[in-house]
Amino acid sequence: MKYVNKITDVIGNTPLLKLGKTVAHLKPTIFMKLEYLNPAGAVKDRMAYYIVREGEKSGQLKKGDILVDNSSGNAAIATSMVAAALGYKAVFAVADKTSREKIDLIKAYGADVIVTPTDVPWNDPRSSYMRAYELGQQPGYFYISQYHNQLNAEAHYHHTGREIWEDTDGKITHLVAGIGTGGTISGTGKFLKEKNPGIKVIGVDPEGSMFYDWVNNGTTEGIELYPCKVEGIGTDMIVKAFHPEYVDYVIRAWDRDSFRIARWLAREEGVLGGGTTGSHLWAAMEVARDLDENAVIVTLACDSGQRYLSKMYSDEWMREQGYEIEEEENKPVSLK
Repeated sequence: MKYVNKITDVIGNTPLLKLGKTVAHLKPTIFMKLEYLNPAGAVKDRMAYYIVREGEKSGQLKKGDILVDNSSGNAAIATSMVAAALGYKAVFAVADKTSREKIDLIKAYGADVIVTPTDVPWNDPRSSYMRAYELGQQPGYFYISQYHNQLNAEAHYHHTGREIWEDTDGKITHLVAGIGTGGTISGTGKFLKEKNPGIKVIGVDPEGSMFYDWVNNGTTEGIELYPCKVEGIGTDMIVKAFHPEYVDYVIRAWDRDSFRIARWLAREEGVLGGGTTGSHLWAAMEVARDLDENAVIVTLACDSGQRYLSKMYSDEWMREQGYEIEEEENKPVSLK
């Protein structure tokens, strides 16, 4: 018989999809690593499981402890799944811009949710970061600290980077990945650059975030920070899980482009990704414009668009946000 003992046993080894129609006008080969095929549906499954297991090994995490962190949703969902599988309770602070679907998924795994205001600085006592941090300092709580925990990047160094290298037979020339906690791009980028220093690692930062200026200009002074509508990437604080030395440069992605490209990807190739997937593909296409057919670009579908059916996949929501719906999207299908 062939089986696994726990749902956490199937985290990782997600496939690479070679994109077709959406990138047919470009010369490079573009692959998308389908991270939404992880059991809790996102790239964050890797980080959550790795941090919990390392906490158990070190003795810092003990049976009966409650897992806690702040999250834009996916890390909370992933950690809730890991908690359920390994016998822990969990509580998460999430900003009120987090989609209803994500909050419901966190609760479905048995975890508790604290909803906090989006429009406050990270160091405001009302913010999701500070609410989780304060809980995490209390006895009986195990603070995941995804934004500052070096195990976040380490998980992707040991797994995501290796998988991409092996699945492309070492032919990858460019990695394009968003920056939220910075763990995915830092750990994956470090592994790939150790294998081949010539590989370019390009970060994707949403509007209103600080990484674009931090990496490209070496400063965060004087920049305008504001909440973007894309969930999962971007921040207004220095995060220790991010290591800019492994990133060559950062592209800024706009909410409008991210949502438009993600909706297009779903209709053209059947890949239903979230807003970050749209940000990634838009940035990968921008990178590809200046490259020839020898380039091999890898990016990620971080989570499923099923988590945003009430938001970016809702025509009504898109219009409410001031985003035009392209006529091509809503043409009726002729049945003959």
